[in-house]
Amino acid sequence: MITESAIVIDYQAGVATVKCQSQSACGACAVKSGCGTSALSELTGKQGEHIFTLETITPLKIGQTVEIGLAEKSLLFSALLLYVAPLLTILITAFIGEHLFQHELLQAIFIFFCTALSFVIVRVYAKKMQKKSAFKPILLRVLI
Repeated sequence: MITESAIVIDYQAGVATVKCQSQSACGACAVKSGCGTSALSELTGKQGEHIFTLETITPLKIGQTVEIGLAEKSLLFSALLLYVAPLLTILITAFIGEHLFQHELLQAIFIFFCTALSFVIVRVYAKKMQKKSAFKPILLRVLI
């Protein structure tokens, strides 16, 4: 189980909304000034803040620190779906497009369209998976 500490920002009738900060190594990295990831995070202003809702029977107060967990299986499946499905789509449509179209521009348009469609399909499927309990974070314990 992957665990992370979070702060309760709302609690109503057994449903808690928590906020956690993803940890970044950018602050301690020696090449921070030349790194694209660091520059992009500074440009967008997003420092890895994530908000989750979870059901719990434990009464919580706003501002409490809690530990939440997510099963590794669900995280690995989500990453596989997010990265491998579009990659396979690109490879397969490149092979198919080469045999269907003679012009490279049509091949590129076909590959782009199919890849964009795969992202839409992944998003729809991810929303369905999000409703399953195996893909929801759970409250492990109250820290403070």
